[in-house]
Amino acid sequence: MLAQLNKWTYTDIRFRRQIQVRQLPDFFLRMSTLLEEGYTFADCIAMLLPYHVKNYTYWEELIYNAFRDGAGPTKIFQLFGVDRQFLVAIQLAETTGLLASTLRVVAHQMEFQENMKTRLIKLLMYPILLFIFLGGLFIAFRLYFLPNIEQMVYSRTPTEKASSIQWTKFFLHVPDYFVVIFVCAVAMIVGGFLYIQRKRVDIQLHLLFRLPLIGYCWRLVLTRQFARSLGNLLVTGMSLQQSLEQLKEQMIQSQLAYVASVIERRIIFGDSLANSVKALSFFFPHFEQFIDHGEKSGLLGRELLIYAELLDEKLETILKSATLFVQPILFLVIAICVIAAYLSILLPMYQLLDIV
Repeated sequence: MLAQLNKWTYTDIRFRRQIQVRQLPDFFLRMSTLLEEGYTFADCIAMLLPYHVKNYTYWEELIYNAFRDGAGPTKIFQLFGVDRQFLVAIQLAETTGLLASTLRVVAHQMEFQENMKTRLIKLLMYPILLFIFLGGLFIAFRLYFLPNIEQMVYSRTPTEKASSIQWTKFFLHVPDYFVVIFVCAVAMIVGGFLYIQRKRVDIQLHLLFRLPLIGYCWRLVLTRQFARSLGNLLVTGMSLQQSLEQLKEQMIQSQLAYVASVIERRIIFGDSLANSVKALSFFFPHFEQFIDHGEKSGLLGRELLIYAELLDEKLETILKSATLFVQPILFLVIAICVIAAYLSILLPMYQLLDIV
């Protein structure tokens, strides 16, 4: 059934819209409230899902088959199309019994993510439409304006002296240069991530951390996920080794599992968690200080959760700052294109005026 769902997801857009689970943050928030009031997970699905899907008959059959096969919340939410970064927290919550609180945290993270996407789309919509309009003007100039002005200049000026035509051709292709640069940049980024993805996990982390800006953000995200996952396990009463074992055995996030396995080996040989984190280069700066304070106070799990919340705020600030830079950069590109359009028209005109 899952294979059939994946096939339809990519081949039939209309059917995809019918089976799509809408407003996932609200769904998770309502489910969290119902779970806290004592409803079972199956009851929550039966009560809430009809209000978040169009084709409920399809979902009812799919979820019934999944429950019959012994699927838990993680598998069910995987069918919903939930991102892997959230599935890790949900899978660990199944172990700790903190599913309700975890769903609430995931709902807030999803809501922030959707708000950032909506904000980014609004910021990009006007500049992109303007750039498309300018691109159409440049194409029209190349097809109609350039041949006429070229004929006028060459009829009154020797070919070797008509340098303005060459500059006009250059300026009329300025949008093409930006498009080529953008396509090449995207191709390099996608190709780079595909290349890194095929490497071993330790090599993946080594390569990602060496990238400027991306390495900084990746270290922050990995530290945040590790702190929240380990903290949630510790506050339920699990020992540190048991918690690390749970993180190591989860198969959704391979990098998190690798980091947990490396730290577990150091702790087995008698090292503290703070010293293990400090000796490794996987984490955000000063993370070991929070761990050291938590180990001394005996509230390590709680302090890890506090640190994860601090990193949430830091990540949100970084994303908001990044979106503020996108629109000015696009407007700068548009301004360059407008100047190029003026120059492409004025240069041959000035040359014709000099001739007259």
